[in-house]
Amino acid sequence: MTFNKLFLTIAIAAISLSVLFSSCGKDDEPQMTKVFGTITIENTDTWATWVDSGEVQLTIFPEFSLDPLAGWGAVPDNFFGPGVLGGTYAVGAPYNSQNPVILDYVPGKSEYEYEIELDPGTYSALALGFRHDFVNDPTLKSATLGVYWDNETEVSHGVVVKADVGGGNIMTFFDYAPPATFEVKAGEQKELNFKADFGFVNVWYR
Repeated sequence: MTFNKLFLTIAIAAISLSVLFSSCGKDDEPQMTKVFGTITIENTDTWATWVDSGEVQLTIFPEFSLDPLAGWGAVPDNFFGPGVLGGTYAVGAPYNSQNPVILDYVPGKSEYEYEIELDPGTYSALALGFRHDFVNDPTLKSATLGVYWDNETEVSHGVVVKADVGGGNIMTFFDYAPPATFEVKAGEQKELNFKADFGFVNVWYR
């Protein structure tokens, strides 16, 4: 074998090993697990008058459970005590309650991109809410502007709220489709798009 052929053989072997180790390194790198997508917000002109009253937060809720309380789902009547009506709403803190995604108001903008890194698992709700700085009642503090419910073209606020208005008459004040439960596997990057309506604040805080 001539020197040139020997040099060429060594060079090819070195390149092959380099490619092999490089590809192995990429396979060993952990993939980011996340949800991402686009939120389309209706009535953003209403948002302009509320920007100094609170924050628009995007939160994700863990799997629903009544024991222990967690997530977002349907609560049966009498669960919290005799005569206490049930409904559909969040019964525990969001998965990302310490670090929610904050959306900033931009005049004329109605579509907002988001991304949330999270652990693999099952989640009961992805919700966009307006968290009011001057409301102390925890049941009223956040108005749900919209939830992901596997329908990109219509808004659902994800809640069912009932009340006894006297004489045993039950009134349902809010009756919206529940959020969609979804699973995110390790390394999966799941796209979840949905619509929200900022005009809901005028109903929730009236």
